[in-house]
Amino acid sequence: MFLDFAIISGLLVVAHLLRTWVRLFQTLFLPTPILAGLIGLAAGPEGLDFLPFARDESGVPVMTRYPGELVVLLFATLFMGRRAGQTRFKKMIQDAGDTFFYNLSTWIGQFGLALLFAGAVLIPLFREVGGPFALMLPAGFVGGHGTAAAVGSILSERGYENAIPVGYTFATIGLLAAVLGGVAAINIATRSGWTRLVSTPRELPADQRRGLIDPARARRVVRETVSPLALDTLSWHFGLVLLAYGAAHAASWALRSAGGQFTALPMFALAVICGALIQKLLDGLGAGRHVDAATMGRLGSTISDFLVAFGVAAIPITIVADYAMPILVMSVFGFVHAAAMTWWIARRTFHNYWFERGLFTFGYATGVVAMGIALLRVVDPKRESNTLDDYGLAYLPIAVFEIVVLSTLPIWVATGAVWLPGLVLTAVAAVALMVSWRTIGFFPSDPVAQRAGEPG
Repeated sequence: MFLDFAIISGLLVVAHLLRTWVRLFQTLFLPTPILAGLIGLAAGPEGLDFLPFARDESGVPVMTRYPGELVVLLFATLFMGRRAGQTRFKKMIQDAGDTFFYNLSTWIGQFGLALLFAGAVLIPLFREVGGPFALMLPAGFVGGHGTAAAVGSILSERGYENAIPVGYTFATIGLLAAVLGGVAAINIATRSGWTRLVSTPRELPADQRRGLIDPARARRVVRETVSPLALDTLSWHFGLVLLAYGAAHAASWALRSAGGQFTALPMFALAVICGALIQKLLDGLGAGRHVDAATMGRLGSTISDFLVAFGVAAIPITIVADYAMPILVMSVFGFVHAAAMTWWIARRTFHNYWFERGLFTFGYATGVVAMGIALLRVVDPKRESNTLDDYGLAYLPIAVFEIVVLSTLPIWVATGAVWLPGLVLTAVAAVALMVSWRTIGFFPSDPVAQRAGEPG
C-alpha cells in the first residue's frame, strides 16, 4: 500500500510540474490529480503496465480498493472542528438563503432528473442498463470521485459490480467537462459583459494559473492548536480523522454482527457519525476548541487529491468501452443540466454576482467543489463576490441533506425503483427554488443591472 501511494505521489509531483511548465494545461485549468491519474491510467495496469502497482492474489490491482477507503477518511473530516451553534439555520437563510436553496436544488435536482431521464430515455434505448447505472451520473458529476466511491460501494454490495468503475468514469468526464465548459463560459461571459470583477481571464495572477505560489505571496493555512512540544498539530488532526475511520469500521462490524435494518448504513455515513461523536466528546472534555475546521478542510482536500488520482488511474477501460454509448448519453444530460442551472436559473435566483455564483456551482455540479473554486478565482480573484463565504455558511445544512440522500437513495434504486425516487427528488429541488423565489425574490435576467451592481 505504501509503495502504491509512493507511485501515485510521484505522479502527482510530475503532473504538477507539467502543469507548471505546459501552457495548455494552465489555459484549461486542468487539475493536477486528474493529470496524474491519466498518466497512471496510461502507464498502469490498464495501459502499458510498466508502473509496479500492487496486485492481489487474483491479479486485480489493489489500488481499485483505495478510493473506497479514502472516501471514508474524507467523510470523517466533514463535521470535525465544527461546533453546535456555529451556524444557525435562521441566520444562514437571512445571509445566504439564495445560495442555500440554489445549491440544494442543483445537487438534489441532478439526482432526481437523472433518474427521470433514465426512465424516459436511457433505459428504453439501452436495455442493459438500469436505475443504478443512471444514479452513477450524479454521483460522479455533482458528487465527484468520493461520492462515486460511496454510492458505488453500496450498489456493488447489492450485485451491481460495475457501479464503482462507471462512477469513476462519470466523475472524470465531469471534471473534464467542468474544465472545458467553465473556460468556455468564462470567455463568453467576459465578452458579453456579465462578469463584474474582471474583464478578461488573463487578469488571474500568473502563479494561480501556473499552480506554484510565489513564496512572498504564500499564506498560512494550518493553525497550531496544540503545542509542538507535545504533538504536532497535523498529527493531532490526522490522528482524529484516523480514529473516526477506525471507529466507523468497528461500528460497521458491530452492526453487521447484530443484524437488523441498520446493517444497510454505508461506511461513509458511519464515518460522518463517528467524526461528529468524537467532536462532541472532545467538546465535553473541553478539548473540542483545539480541533480546527480549516485544518480538517485541508486534510479533506489532500485526501481528495489522492482519491481522484487513484480513481482515474484505476478506471477499467474494457468496462468503459462496454458502456460507451450510455455513458456518453448520460454525460451529455449531466452537462446540459449544469449549464441550464448556470445560464437560466442562477441569473434568476441570485441577488448579485449571478454569473460568479453560478459559475462556482457549475464547477462542482460537473466536477468537485475544488473545481468550482478554481473557476471562481478566474472571475473573482479577490473574493469580492462573497460566493465562498456564503457557500461555507450554507454548506452544513446542505451536507445533512447529502448524507441522508446518499445513505438511502442507492438502496432504494437498487430495488428497481426509478420513477418514484426521481419524482420525489425533482419535486424537492423545485420546491427549494420556489421557496427561494418567494421568500428571497425572483429576479429577471438583466445583465446591464448586473454590471451596475444592482440586483438582476
